[in-house]
This record gives sequence, C-alpha cells and structure tokens, in this order.
Amino acid sequence: MDRSFPANALTTDPPVCARPAWVGVTRAAEAVRLPLKVVLHAGPPFRDATRPSPPVLSSTVLACRHEGWADTDAEAEALVASGDVILAPAQHFGVVTPLAEVVTSSTPLTRIADLAEPPGAAWAPLPSGNGPQLRFGTRNEAVLDRLAWRDRVLAPTLEAALRDPIDLIEPARVALAAGEDLHWTTTAATASLAQKLESRLPRDGAGQEIRAMLAASPLFFLTLWMAACRTMLLALAEGTPSVLLGLAGNGEDVGLLPGDDPMAWTVVPGAAPDGTRLDPAGTAPVSPMIGDSGVIDLAGFGGQREPEARASRWLELPHVRLGASVGLDLRTVVHNNALPRVHIGMIGADGRAGLLGRGTYRPPLSLFRTAMTDAIARTTPM
Repeated sequence: MDRSFPANALTTDPPVCARPAWVGVTRAAEAVRLPLKVVLHAGPPFRDATRPSPPVLSSTVLACRHEGWADTDAEAEALVASGDVILAPAQHFGVVTPLAEVVTSSTPLTRIADLAEPPGAAWAPLPSGNGPQLRFGTRNEAVLDRLAWRDRVLAPTLEAALRDPIDLIEPARVALAAGEDLHWTTTAATASLAQKLESRLPRDGAGQEIRAMLAASPLFFLTLWMAACRTMLLALAEGTPSVLLGLAGNGEDVGLLPGDDPMAWTVVPGAAPDGTRLDPAGTAPVSPMIGDSGVIDLAGFGGQREPEARASRWLELPHVRLGASVGLDLRTVVHNNALPRVHIGMIGADGRAGLLGRGTYRPPLSLFRTAMTDAIARTTPM
C-alpha cells in the first residue's frame, strides 16, 4: 500500500509559515458567489438534501424566514422538502461553519487570508456573541432578532474596522500560553482580539454594543479560528492526498476531506460525541457529530492539546510563530492507530433542544482506512 502512495510531504517540508489574518467581512453572495435559495451547512452532503438532519433543518427554517423566503416554519419546511431551497456543503464553497449554523446569500462572512506566500483564504460566518444562536439548531424565535442585529449593526461596523488586517496568530499564542485549547476554550484569544479591535470601533452606540458583546462572548474567536486553521491546512496540503483539510459532520454522517481534492468526501455514519451535559439530569438525545469545527482539531488544537493526543505523535510540523505543531498525516493515523479527537458542542438531535453540553468525538479507524484507500485510488495511474 505504501509503495503506491505519494511521498509524505510533511516529513520533508520546512516548518509552517502560514499567516492567517482577519481581513474583511463580506456577504456570502459577494464573498463566495452564493446564489439565492442555496443554503450551506457543515459536513458532507446529505444522503437526501430534502431531508436534512433535524438541527440543520431547524437552522435552515430560521434562515429562510430571516431571508424573507418564508413567513412561517411550515412554509420554510416546504421549500426544503420540495428542493426549492437547495442544501450544499459549506466546504465546497471554501466556508467552514460551526455546529448546525447555515449560510445563506446575505450571511456576513469573515474572510481569513493567509498573508504568507503563496496566499490562501477561507471563510466563516460572522459570530454574533452569546445567547440564542443559529448554530444550536433550534426553532428559537429570538435567533431572528440576533441575525437582524448581526446584519444591521455588527457586520457593517466590523467591515469598516477591518481596513487593515488583524493578525490571528498573536491571539492564538496568547490563548495557548493561558492553557486554552482553541476549541472548547478561547477566552484569552477573544480578549486579545477585542484589544486589537478597541481603537477601531466607533464610540457611538454601535461600537459600545459590540464592545459589550465581545466582553460577554468568550467563544467569539472560535469561528474565526476555524477559518484560520483551514488556511494553515491549505498551506500544508498543496494537493497532497495524505494531508486532511476537513473532519466534519452534518448530524447524519461524518466525513474527511483530503488535501488533493477538497470535494472528495470519505463518509461513514455519524455518532454522538460523549461529554458533559449542561444539565446533568438531562436526557434529550444528542445529535451525531455536527459542524466543520473539526478543522481546528485536525490542525493540532482542540482535542489534540490533551496530553494523550499529543503523545500519539501525529502532529507533524512546527509553526514558526505559533509555538505549536500543525497538520495530520493520514498514514500516521492509519499505521499507528493514533486517532484524533474532536472537541465539539453537543446539541439536541431533535432540532429543538439546542445546546446540551460539550463533548469529544472520536472518529472510527475505518473512516481513515477508507480515506487512505480512496486517496491511493485517486493517485494511482490507470
């Protein structure tokens, strides 16, 4: 098997020099040319896009109402069931999205650009703070107010504040020094980012609202860091099939994306993460792993900051500025049975219960073995 597989670029390349920076906020229609009535979701394609997992369906219903495509939940559900609203994987558009959050044409996206050479870029939905959120996959009407504030106040204010890029490596270093994993915990990183934004925000009502939101939202940095990790993995991959760009779920299936073909999913049925519930007495079923945020763990953060994971030696290359190693080689996982772990939110499987806690997802070894077989098939001359 190894003899037919391309050489491992990670063992010969120099240290990682990617420089992810937050460079802008742009609506998805302009940022990634997203058409009307196309809804982007995390993870691989659904087996039947007219019947998505309940959390994604709930988020899509609220998104349709926010866009004005439907006035009621029932009307929005009918648009999905008929195929008039089309669901597609966000990563096919270069976007990574957390949990059950969906992206529509008017969604403001953060653009994270790699300022190193050669340049790269990735996109993620603009986070809007704590409280009711689209990413939790519910029918909570308060989410509509949150989306309206994001579009009317937050997005234009931050767009004006980003005339010059904001480096994301420095806040990440601050977080790592504070013992954060940059997935479950980003408090220090968010505070560092808020300091960088402070002088750029206006002193009027909008600026004060955003300052208050940042102070109350320790996970604000998370979604930006998802896109930053994708840019670092893109810099590593450069068409290499053994480097993975995505480990993501849609609440139904879990898939891997290889570096040589960012649309060639290898997929297995998903399973729910194990973890700690916000309500220890809660019994609501947990959705199978959902979200694109496994990109953080693939890059060497999140679950890979645990001592057991770091001892498995699948982190390959030091980042010259970050003080951490990044990158996962598919063959290292398969040969050493060194499975990565993903720190991930636990949300209700019914599309109603919302955030239940935080957990860890361990993908099966069979997923990586199949991905390796797929990569060999793609790279072996006929």
